[in-house]
Amino acid sequence: MIYSFLSSPVKGLVDIRKAVHDLELPDNRGIWVDELDDFRTSDELDREDTFGDTLEGLFRRIRESQEFLILLGSDWYGTGLRIDDQIAHVSYWEAELFYAILLGRKVRVFEVAGFQPNGKLEILLGMLRNAIPSVDWEGPYERSKIVNKIHEYLIKKIDQSVGQQKAIRRLRANLVDGFFNLRGADAKGGLAENESLPFFDGAFLDSTVIPNEIVISKLLNDARSQSDEEGRLTKLWVVFRELSSASSSKIDRREFLNYWNRFYGEWASAGSWYGLHGHPNLAVLPALVQQAKTRNQMQILGHSAWKDEEMAYPGGALASSRYSIAGISRSLITRRFLLGAALKDIERSISEGAGDGANLLATRGSIYRRLGAIWAAVKDYEYVLQARQRKGASDGAVGQAMSELGFGYLYQLRFWKGRSLLEEGVQLLSTSDSRLGFLIQAKRKLSVAYFLTGHPKMARDILFEAQSLAKKHNVLDQIR
Repeated sequence: MIYSFLSSPVKGLVDIRKAVHDLELPDNRGIWVDELDDFRTSDELDREDTFGDTLEGLFRRIRESQEFLILLGSDWYGTGLRIDDQIAHVSYWEAELFYAILLGRKVRVFEVAGFQPNGKLEILLGMLRNAIPSVDWEGPYERSKIVNKIHEYLIKKIDQSVGQQKAIRRLRANLVDGFFNLRGADAKGGLAENESLPFFDGAFLDSTVIPNEIVISKLLNDARSQSDEEGRLTKLWVVFRELSSASSSKIDRREFLNYWNRFYGEWASAGSWYGLHGHPNLAVLPALVQQAKTRNQMQILGHSAWKDEEMAYPGGALASSRYSIAGISRSLITRRFLLGAALKDIERSISEGAGDGANLLATRGSIYRRLGAIWAAVKDYEYVLQARQRKGASDGAVGQAMSELGFGYLYQLRFWKGRSLLEEGVQLLSTSDSRLGFLIQAKRKLSVAYFLTGHPKMARDILFEAQSLAKKHNVLDQIR
């Protein structure tokens, strides 16, 4: 059984990593060290697919582990990810680190005495120090002592691990409210380009990066077509790092603004289904606020090459994000504030004729429902379904509309009519090419309808299907 995953640039640390790998822990718990537990020759590594065999194998082991250990004692940054015949700025080691943080794993850093990072690694470690509490950064320790220090830490943590996940879930709502008070209280909606909420604190620049537009373009396209939300976010992190050079991060650099626009939109889409809600650095809402700023700048500059780019105010996405955060918050005042801001975002987009009008009304209907204005919500849902059917929209779009309207009918106590629409919506979504998150969401709502119409077993079965799909494709937002 894997208990801990050891991550580090491996150059110069082979002896320490082997000694850590061989440590004995209670109940046959093990420490995964990739080059020892899954040894491949250099030729085999060259033939592997970066985002298939290699990273998925590493990520699987990180998912199985409870602790993520970082060993620092080499000035080497690590091997850059290979994207076809291109090499990205991000190394395998940084990808491991990003994934562990994305999963919410406990990260513990152990530093060997005499460690002096080079410029490229030093910039990444500066970011890491801001993300990890100082109490979780140990050392520097002499080489002769560091393995024992790691052993002592792991033995102590094994005894303390019971019940931690329940405690984390209980804290989630409090954290959402806390981050809102710290970073989001100036956001009244409708003018996101003037909000102060930054993505990744807005200050992560890496002077060692030379943006590779081939890598950026390919991974943005790959992320859009991928169904696994975790995989999408990993690819998008590589894009973010390729864009983190001082030159490409300047708001007036025309050749990069379209990439930033697409990146923020894709990050928000994947992050929404993955459950990155709230006001922390990597959450959906900060990405959308920055997208609003980027699009505003693109409109001001008016570059002719952007005529096919989406540059309208992203009111629907902003409203959806605020709506999701309101659903987690425990504060009535915070919920009302966020829902009010969401309505302003929606109304601006409607008034400007930006985006799909039916989509905007669907989001507005959900906000009305959350506010208790059920009749207004159902009116919006009914209009959306009729509009999509008139226009011959895709099965997925019609199925989504049916599911939303059916769920709205449940709130009006029209249980059987709501159930019928939800069943038809799930059937359409099951055979469509819409993102799986919509199908999972619809199945969860159908389970409520089955329960309300006296079929608890059917409710349990359809809910189990939804949860299984969500876990398989990392649609964590739909796991309850």
